[in-house]
Amino acid sequence: MPSITLTVRYYRLGPPGDEPYIESNFDFATREMNIPTEQLGLVLVDCWDIHPYESHLERTNQICQTVLAPTAEACRKAGISVIHAPSPPQARLFPQWTRYADDADLFGAPQAPPDWPPAEKRNGEGDFAQYVMPEVARLKQWREEQLPHRGVAPCLLPKPDDFVIATGNQLHRLCRANGIMHLIYAGFAANMCVPGRDYGTRAFGARGYTIILLRDGTTAIEAHSTLDGFRLTEAAILDTEMIIGYSALSADLIVACEAATPG
Repeated sequence: MPSITLTVRYYRLGPPGDEPYIESNFDFATREMNIPTEQLGLVLVDCWDIHPYESHLERTNQICQTVLAPTAEACRKAGISVIHAPSPPQARLFPQWTRYADDADLFGAPQAPPDWPPAEKRNGEGDFAQYVMPEVARLKQWREEQLPHRGVAPCLLPKPDDFVIATGNQLHRLCRANGIMHLIYAGFAANMCVPGRDYGTRAFGARGYTIILLRDGTTAIEAHSTLDGFRLTEAAILDTEMIIGYSALSADLIVACEAATPG
């Protein structure tokens, strides 16, 4: 069975020896993993062609073109499944998304509304309106005018043999049907959709999958106070390495894929 050998990094929550068990003695560590290619999937989360935050879009465009596109192609050649995971509306634009979709995915399923909190609170109505986080007017306008036209970055459009999924349950069915147990994640944003979606790193780490985040294949939406050092990106990667799984570099993955590619 073909496999890749990949160096992954994690954050060791403890000293390597007999040093005091204090945070200043914690540090990064690496290990080599040998993973059968047929058990491995590359999950590309929310790789958009347009975005309201111009500085964020500039970074994501560069990452898509210089990191993710060559990584996805190397994975295809090595026999690693490439799985596109845009949000549900964008996923449904591609014919591939119907694979492993069930009736609930395809047609929707009626769900009883939650009984708590009350509907008025959930909807931010009446006396509860004061608790709704204010939205920037320009962002609201962008969502109304541009969001319906958003799609996948042109350099990462799904190939015919790629997978496209809209929900976590659909990704789980795909993985089960194809024997995939290890997932390499990339995409955006590192501190929002990548960990937070129902097909994201937290949800699938909790399901028992091996999680590996490409740390040069993602970026966070930064605050003005963190942008100079991309500290929210660093924190999101570190959060993965501390409590969810591992990280790796795209160059190491590409080299591993090339070594595993037949002929």
